[in-house]
Formats: sequence, structure tokens, C-alpha cells
Amino acid sequence: MPGTHDISALVEPETAEPPAVSVRARSEASPHRLRRFTTIEALRGLAATAVVLCHAARHLDKSLTTPRLADIYKPGVAGVDLFFVISGFIILQTHRSDIGQPKRLTHYAGRRFTRVWPLYWVALALTMLMDFAGSHGLPAARELFVSVLLLPARHAPILGIAWTLQFEVFFYGVFALLIVNRTAGRAVLLTWLCCIAVSSAGASLAGMLPPQCTSIYGLEFLMGMASAELLHRGQVCAPRTLAIAGSTLFVLALVLAGCGQLDPFAQAARLVFGATAAVLVAGLAALEASSCEAGRPVSPRWLSVLGGASYSIYLFQFVFIGLAWQIILRASVAQSFSRVVLFLVLSAVAVCGGVVVSIGVEKPLLRAIRGRRAGPAEAGQAVLF
Repeated sequence: MPGTHDISALVEPETAEPPAVSVRARSEASPHRLRRFTTIEALRGLAATAVVLCHAARHLDKSLTTPRLADIYKPGVAGVDLFFVISGFIILQTHRSDIGQPKRLTHYAGRRFTRVWPLYWVALALTMLMDFAGSHGLPAARELFVSVLLLPARHAPILGIAWTLQFEVFFYGVFALLIVNRTAGRAVLLTWLCCIAVSSAGASLAGMLPPQCTSIYGLEFLMGMASAELLHRGQVCAPRTLAIAGSTLFVLALVLAGCGQLDPFAQAARLVFGATAAVLVAGLAALEASSCEAGRPVSPRWLSVLGGASYSIYLFQFVFIGLAWQIILRASVAQSFSRVVLFLVLSAVAVCGGVVVSIGVEKPLLRAIRGRRAGPAEAGQAVLF
């Protein structure tokens, strides 16, 4: 599976296994390191790229009938599982001190809002404009309302890929209850877990609750939170071994899915990809903490760039795939190149286009919004959270 080998490249060989790392023990000595893990950001870049590969292959299959290519890259949907695990890890790691502090709710909500909605609205507006230009007409008012706010719903939003953001926003809401009241928040988390378990066991809750409340995807956020909690407690032992094991098992699951031995859309795949991703995230985060202590680099520069642009890559991939395909059709060169070359072109345009949007739109937009209410140090930081 292209791109997946880069995960193991994040793990540098060492002469001795680093000991268990406690984030709590170093919280006062290195607060900046606690808020930012470049290896996890790089991992997010790989996740976004995997999803792009899947969708580029699917687009080509629909246009030119390339089922073999679509089957090979279909496991790229596991990038979403990785996204959700990372999200659970990041939110708990970043906002742990806000739990049980109602006065911090405004800060938390502001951070979540500025991170998700402004750039999403740009992508949504562009998608609606392209749909309108393609004579698809305007959406119904209710559909537009749900899509703009990313409210929990049983149907996909106008920007189809934003269904994942509906899950994200639901998770943000649940975590907000932890900030308002620790006990009530834990009770809601437990209730959410019970709903997922009941639904996964076969009981139908579709008529009562939206899928964001019952889907097994929600379990992956909790897996990410568990990784953050283990790291915080200093219970991540042998991080290098853990990172290698997590990456190996995750890649193995991708291979099995590519060979047809694991349905990447089945519930079992969510458990496999989610669990292995949680192991990988815990291992990489602990490994980075120990590497920072030793003054060693933790990830290649190009992976950091890719990770920093992951949100833009994810949101705008269909825009750039569609534009690239229209240019190919209008130039009448689709038959002049092999299907593999066309696939690589679509994928490269989507990824590079996302990087350009990140540099030219996403980061300036975030600086403009957050810079007005953040101190100079915070406003100047790169925007992972």
C-alpha cells in the first residue's frame, strides 16, 4: 500500500529502548512539547493522503472503469479511522486541564470553532458553486442548515466528505460536557459507549438516534483518548517497540483489506484499524517525547508539511480531483496515458492543491481569527490544534 511504509520511517533505531514516558512529570518543564506532537501531525498527513488515493482511484473507476485500481486503494478509507483516533488523542492531550473547569468552555469552544468551521465553509461554498455551475441547483433550506452547522444527521451533508466532521463535532460536544462537569461528562461518555455497544450487537437504534451516537466510529475517539491517558500516566512502556508493532499491524490490516481478506467498510475493520491506530499513536507520542528529551529529530520535514496541510487536503480533495479531471477531458488526453499515470496525476494534484490551500488560505485565516484573542506566542504557533 503506497504511503504506509512511511509510518515506520518515523521510528528511528536506538541502541536501547526508551523507558516509559510520563507527560505529567514534565508538564512544568516542557509545556510546549505537551501541546504539539510532530509525529502525530505527520501521521495525520499520511491519513489524508491515504483517503485521497482511495477517492482518486474510485473517481477513475467511475470514469474509465478501473475496478482493480479501485480495489487496491480501497483500504485508504482506513485514513478516516486514523483521523478519529488522532482526534481523540489530541483533544484530551490539549484540553485535559480544562476538564471540570466551566470557565474554560468558551476557550475550548473557540478553539474548536476556529479549527473546523471557517475553512470548511470555504470548501462548502466552493462545492455549492461548482454544483450550481453544473446545473445541480441549490440545496433545500434544511439540508443547507444541517450542512453549514455540521449538526448530527442521518444523511450526508452537501459536502459529502464532511460526514466525518459531523462525527468530530459530536465528539467535541461530548467532550465539552467534561469541561462543564467532570462527573456528568464521564456519565455521557459511558452512555455513548453503551449506545455504540448495543448498536454494534445488532440492536437497531436508527429510529431514535443519529448515527453519530451509535456508530462504531465513535469508539475510535475513545481509543484515542485512552492512548492520551496512558501517555499522561506514564504507562506507555517500550514506545519504540509499541510504535513498530502498531505500524506493522496497521499496515498488515491494510494489506489484508487490499487482498479482500478484510472488508474495509465492515464493523470489524473499524475495530482492527482503530485498535492498531491507537497502539501506533501511543507509541509514536511516547517515542517523540523521549526523542525530544535527547534532542533528536522526530520526523522528516516533508511529512510535517503534509501533516500541517492534512485538513486542507482532506476538505478540498474532491475539488482538485474534479478540476484536474475536467482539464484532462478538455485536453482530450485521457486516452493518451495509462490508467496508473492518470491516477497518480489526480492524486498528486489533490495533495499538492491541499498544501497550497493550507499555506494560502487555512493558516492565514486561522492567524487572522486566533491572533486577535491569543498572545503573540500562541498566535505564531503552527495550527495542529
